Amino acid sequence: PLPLWLKETVVRCRVFAMSYRVLLPENVDPTHYDLTLEPDFASFDFRGKVVIDLDVKAANVKEIQLHARAVAIFAASFTPDGGEAIEVESWSMHNPTDVLTFGFDKELAKGKGKLTIDFRGILNDQMAGFYRSKYGDNKLMAVTQFEAIDARRCFPCWDEPARKATFDVSFIVDTNLTVISNMPEKHCWAHSVAGKKHVTFLTTPKMSTYLLAFCVGEFEFIQGLTKDGILMRILAVPGKTDQLQFALKTAIRALDFYNDFFKIPFPLPKCDMIAVPDFSAGAMENWGLITYREGALLCDEATVSATLKQRIATVITHELAHQWFGNLVTMRWWDDLWLNEGFANWSQTFAADSLFPEWNIWQSYVSQEQAQALLLDSLRSSHPIQVPIAHAKEVEEVFDAISYCKGGSVVRMIFRVLGLQKFQEGLQLYMNTHKYDNTETTDLWAAWEKVSGVEVGTMMKTWTGKMGYPLVKVTGFSESGGNMTLELEQQWFLADGSVEAADAEVTWVIPLITGTSDGANEQVQMMKEKKMSLTVPAKAGSWLKLNFGQHVPVRVQYPKELIDRLSKSVQDLAPEDRVGLLSDSFALCKAGLSDPADMVSLLLGLQGERNDNVWKEIKQSADALNARLQNLSDPAPSAAFKAQIARIMRPIFKEIGWETRPGDDDNTKTLRTVLTAMAGTYLAEDDEVKSTAAQLYKRFEEDVQKGISQDVRAPVLGIMVASGDKAQWERLRELHNANDEPTLRRDIYSALSKSKDSKLKDTMLDWSLEDAVRSQDMVFLPIAVAGSGEGGPQAVFEWLQRSFDRIYDRLGTTSMILFNHVVRCSGMGHASEDMAVKVEQFWQSKPKIYEMTKKTVAQTIESVRTNSKFLSAIQKSSVSTTDYWQQYSKL
Repeated sequence: PLPLWLKETVVRCRVFAMSYRVLLPENVDPTHYDLTLEPDFASFDFRGKVVIDLDVKAANVKEIQLHARAVAIFAASFTPDGGEAIEVESWSMHNPTDVLTFGFDKELAKGKGKLTIDFRGILNDQMAGFYRSKYGDNKLMAVTQFEAIDARRCFPCWDEPARKATFDVSFIVDTNLTVISNMPEKHCWAHSVAGKKHVTFLTTPKMSTYLLAFCVGEFEFIQGLTKDGILMRILAVPGKTDQLQFALKTAIRALDFYNDFFKIPFPLPKCDMIAVPDFSAGAMENWGLITYREGALLCDEATVSATLKQRIATVITHELAHQWFGNLVTMRWWDDLWLNEGFANWSQTFAADSLFPEWNIWQSYVSQEQAQALLLDSLRSSHPIQVPIAHAKEVEEVFDAISYCKGGSVVRMIFRVLGLQKFQEGLQLYMNTHKYDNTETTDLWAAWEKVSGVEVGTMMKTWTGKMGYPLVKVTGFSESGGNMTLELEQQWFLADGSVEAADAEVTWVIPLITGTSDGANEQVQMMKEKKMSLTVPAKAGSWLKLNFGQHVPVRVQYPKELIDRLSKSVQDLAPEDRVGLLSDSFALCKAGLSDPADMVSLLLGLQGERNDNVWKEIKQSADALNARLQNLSDPAPSAAFKAQIARIMRPIFKEIGWETRPGDDDNTKTLRTVLTAMAGTYLAEDDEVKSTAAQLYKRFEEDVQKGISQDVRAPVLGIMVASGDKAQWERLRELHNANDEPTLRRDIYSALSKSKDSKLKDTMLDWSLEDAVRSQDMVFLPIAVAGSGEGGPQAVFEWLQRSFDRIYDRLGTTSMILFNHVVRCSGMGHASEDMAVKVEQFWQSKPKIYEMTKKTVAQTIESVRTNSKFLSAIQKSSVSTTDYWQQYSKL
């Protein structure tokens, strides 16, 4: 027959529906795949043959349904054990669901058998399935990215997480190429075709199709052994072995850590990690062969920025956590994606904190991961952690801050409630009970309940089954006899402060964790109702902080007297609590629940702050407030606000300086990064800042990699572009094209967006669609322009309108996860109802794409409307007047 992709055969597939889930029928079950592939780098395709061991579980079976996409079927047959082959009589494809149906002219006998399929696939350039990646002087490698539903783009299979099987993988490739897969190489011998070799690999453990992986190309590597003798290799394309050492050391230590923590040995004999030049995600946890973007794995330890080093470490600890949580034990269906990603999000920090305690990385978690969760989940258009997924394609919209960051935040919360010992015992019970199998969220709750006696399920279903999170309001307090009694009330917190009739019925079971000037109160009490009284030990006049340690993803609102006590004693709080106090204050301000003047007062009261993570929060809050002040018709309030932020940052910036000093720890380096980035906004007109930046830029041009510290490279380039001309802008773009180091390229994207020339912003956006910018990096450019102010948001929206077809062709057909970033860009920086309507109408005018991005579109539009309400609140506030700022003019 003709290759399937050349004929239009569309039939209605028959699927097995389990509640709302659309699944393949369970009348046959795959148990083992024997897969052979022969990629051709000249024709960009591959030949394949797969022999699938099946268990026919039902009578009267005359059809077999499985998944396939963009593969041509040339022959197929079924051979029952002990019987003769039965040729497939017909086959057809249901394109909307990727369901391939094989029809037979007689019934298949119950029992075991083998389904054999010969096929051909496309070695595509879309960073999905089995695809090609380019590096160096037009050299190619081939690599896989199967999660969530792209194993079917490589070979016909039952591409659902619960249809686990074992895999034997074989390759026929040119003799100069290296092949790696999940398991170690078993045999390699010369093929009958000259210049070819045949490589086979050991059988994998039982696992889901999305975890299968292989890479073909010319690779170099370094290696080492864990304490238990597991071989760890870090691989990259040639010429980059000097950038692999940090990853190797971190990976070995992390694997040892997890072996000890889970008390279940890593079940494979080796673990490879490979840096891929073109990769849509940050990394992918394929069992025993973890794939990464180059920028998430490679670094030169002598020059790497502290920020990137921490990023690489946490990506490695994230992916290695998946080797147990996700690979050994896998969610049954995609609506429990958070079981994979939420746990790994928590684990990445838990492990990194053990490996690098000097980083104080839980502070970073509060200011970044938890903050992202609280930001997205404060929208009515958010979604629960456990979100119903009917069709597997829908899952691409929930690879977001809810599944990852809110998921991780609730794991952190339950860790605090249970304590290390019971938390760990429950995990070990869960892993041992369900290893090599699939689970649902309730299985994890049951394990923790069994070891602890705590009603985990009752509490946690309010956090995973509902979207949003609570605001805990202290409506009153009294002090007597060495105690403080708080009157508490909970309500659904929403970013725009809106209230609807049904909102009052929404409640959570909230762990209440308190601290006072005497320290932490170790007893955790539960708020189960709308209102309650809480009594805690506290001497008269003490400050008190709810959500002490920021272990719970909530907002807290205090009466004036308690917030005044906290403000006066803010430096007595741990950094994560200072971050939480500032973050809550800004969120309440934005929601219209407090006056913007209170937020300004708190911000400016942080002069003398020295912690890098608190400064990250200061920067984030100041930038967001300044963005709305810039929307005012009068430029004076924004100018006055920027002058005051400059005032509080000057002393610490002068002390920390631009240059790395002997003895600087990584936290000091990170603080330097934050302060120099702020200098580009709040000290941009300072002659000393401009002069120093110019000197450093000259050194950068002399040596782009080592001329200046990578901790300050992006801010320095940005300051120069902001004050430079078109010739300098073009020079920096030339440096981009001459260098393929991903972190340098991202620094250049950030800098180029700072140009005040609107035509150069347009040029940058159009350039993002050219081959000089890798598809994986394309979204960084509109994100940078949208966040640049100076007409950036409008430039991005107009670019999206005029170039949509090219944008979608480049990203929409490649990765909807990446394309959703483009959707978010369409609303970034806007703060008017008029723009909310325009953005909404734009996406609704594209019905097919709108249907695939509906959640993201709704969140984007709601964010614009929330900004609009915030702007209105500022316009009504004293901070919009010149008189308000007079009180600070003499400071």
